[in-house]
Amino acid sequence: MGRTSKKNKNVQLQEDHTHFAMQLSGGQLVKVTCNRVLDYPHDGIVSRSYNKEYTARDASDVLNSVHVIHFCRGDPQPLFDDGSGKAPLDELRVRETSLSWFVAQGRDPRIGSGPPSPFSPDEVVKRARACLGAADYKARKRNCQSFATHCYYGVAHSAAVVRAGYLIAGAVMVGAVVVAGAVVASVKQLASTPWV
Repeated sequence: MGRTSKKNKNVQLQEDHTHFAMQLSGGQLVKVTCNRVLDYPHDGIVSRSYNKEYTARDASDVLNSVHVIHFCRGDPQPLFDDGSGKAPLDELRVRETSLSWFVAQGRDPRIGSGPPSPFSPDEVVKRARACLGAADYKARKRNCQSFATHCYYGVAHSAAVVRAGYLIAGAVMVGAVVVAGAVVASVKQLASTPWV
């Protein structure tokens, strides 16, 4: 019974991902949720959408035909899940991968919500491709969210960093209100710094 249930769940997940892939178009900001404890977002830019005139053999054809540009390692594993508990930061680069690789970074793939981009979809993709190969990942100011918002909105911003700053500030506030304000101000400044 357990095997059948797991198989059905995997089939349903693949169908959901295929349906998601067919909704995407170039220049969209996409997200997955990573790490079941911290629930931080991983963002990317769709660089190639599914060609509806193409007849896919199966769901993996659909997922592999859609491309996403995002910060990732050189293999399709979750960003910080190498078993060591440490992030292999030297392997993180802005790369163009298949959607199946991108969704392997987390769970719950979705199209980014928020205001529309001031750039055309082609310009968003062009901005993302201009960053291909970039490295120097820094969790607080040069991360996947800041990369994607730089390409999509023209301003590098990481809501996850701001949210983490508020959590830290809340914990610190119990002991020292002044330090909390300084932490929040510092995190906001770091989260909004230029990406490139």
